[in-house]
Amino acid sequence: MKRFWNALVAPFQNDWKLLLIYSIPVCLWALFGLHQLNVLSWGVVLPAEIFKLISEFLFLGILLSLVNLIGLKNKWAVGVLTFLYYLTITADLILLWYFKERFGAKYINTLQGGDYQFLTDPRVVGYLVFWLIFSLVVAWKFFVPSSRKTALQRGAICVCGCLILSFINPLRVLPAPADFYAAYLMPPSVVYAARALLTKPLEPIFTQKIPPLATQYNVFSAAQTPVGKEYKRVILIASESLSNKYLHHFNKKIPAEATQELDALYENNPAASLQHVTLSTLYGLTVIFSSHPFALLTFSNNYPLSFVKELKKNGFYTAFLRGANEQYMQENVLFEQAGFDEVIGATYFETRPDYQDYVNWWGLLDRKLFAYAVEHLKKHAHEKTFMTLLTVDSHVPLGRLDYLGETYRETENDFYQVPTLPRAFSRFGQDVALFLENLTKNGLFDDETLILITPDHPSYSNTPTNALFTPYQDEFDNLPFIILTKERINYPLTDSPLASQLDIAPTVLDLLNLPIPRGMFGHSLFDLSAKRSVFNIKEDYAVITTDNEKRMVPLNSPAKSDSALIDLMRSFLAE
Repeated sequence: MKRFWNALVAPFQNDWKLLLIYSIPVCLWALFGLHQLNVLSWGVVLPAEIFKLISEFLFLGILLSLVNLIGLKNKWAVGVLTFLYYLTITADLILLWYFKERFGAKYINTLQGGDYQFLTDPRVVGYLVFWLIFSLVVAWKFFVPSSRKTALQRGAICVCGCLILSFINPLRVLPAPADFYAAYLMPPSVVYAARALLTKPLEPIFTQKIPPLATQYNVFSAAQTPVGKEYKRVILIASESLSNKYLHHFNKKIPAEATQELDALYENNPAASLQHVTLSTLYGLTVIFSSHPFALLTFSNNYPLSFVKELKKNGFYTAFLRGANEQYMQENVLFEQAGFDEVIGATYFETRPDYQDYVNWWGLLDRKLFAYAVEHLKKHAHEKTFMTLLTVDSHVPLGRLDYLGETYRETENDFYQVPTLPRAFSRFGQDVALFLENLTKNGLFDDETLILITPDHPSYSNTPTNALFTPYQDEFDNLPFIILTKERINYPLTDSPLASQLDIAPTVLDLLNLPIPRGMFGHSLFDLSAKRSVFNIKEDYAVITTDNEKRMVPLNSPAKSDSALIDLMRSFLAE
């Protein structure tokens, strides 16, 4: 036994300090991940951190062995390579920070066209410099080149150790949901991202038969209510990144004067608090349009279902207006497939002399987007029109930095004196109020007008305004949904805690008295008797919530108990 142990530890004799020190920062980052996923407790932290340390130590041992095998002996080069590895973990960390999801295939496509101005922030520069210095100093102090024989032995031991941890994961004995999330954070970032890229994507199931679990989860059964009437003009305002935590109505730490316009709209009109079903703009809007939780399968298969298409079939001219570049991630093409006749964004506004000076940062100033919407609605005043407006001034991380000379009511609070998301949403509310005023002045807000306000997705990042959201409440992550008409609709909306983005499409069709396609997962918010299920599909797993249970299901799960549920989530009913 002693000989076996000596043979096991001998290849690490010169390197264990290097590997251990390089592993410690990753464990600290994993602590933040456990916090973001709401499973931070001593009963979880201790086993999760122990096995994260082991996992990272073994993985770095593999990387170090590769460095030795290619003959790299320069300490500074090793330090730089480690720094680059830390950058991949930082990307992972940022996504956990903003989205509570890990870095994977879904987000690699979003890198192009992003705003990287934040990299010049002194705090970001300081962060990067610190980890570069840390990586270089540790390499200078502890890196010792190994022979190829030692590298092979060390690499073989580390590979075997990683395989054992992959197949026999002791974190699975933790109580749910900590068992899932702790194991979810254990794979190193590059392994997680590579695995996501290499995993065969799920395919949609197109069927005319109701899947067996549809009844259990009460999907594909949306019913109409008496609320509907004929509207000539329908406007959906999709606010970038808004969630309940930014409204005084839900969060009393938000100054009342800051969101008085949005609070008044929420309190004086039919409104609901909705759970989000997915994250990022393309995915969130796709769920809103389709009432199907598997956004990736929806937009990659030409939107088999979309309430926009239903409106178009019923004679509506459909337009999608946005402040950002409409070609980002080919969203101009995708949203046309969803049923929009026109998709207009920043590249168009840059050609207009009256708008081009208001395009900077992520795109066109929201106030000017609303002004153009009035202009566009006047142009189509004599036809049935559906318009989606996607704003941009409240884009993470801090909202618009420069409002280009436009003036707003200021809030006497330190968090509102500098660029922050709370300030951005305060100004968004003022822009909405001005937009409604301009619609009325131009005769565009009449008895035949229906206006809906809701976000595309929430934002989880609270920096640098954490004090406004402490103690944190689960409802802060929900999304406000507001229905505006000239004469207030008197039918009540559901108060179900399981109302979600899946319910928006059937609600729109219900309000317009149009048939709701049977393939929709959600229910009209005016259907008070419907039992609801929330299907929140992440990068590689789904969280399914009903009145009776909450399940985490890996999308590649081999378990028979999961396969029928996965099939349900990728099913598209053909009419």
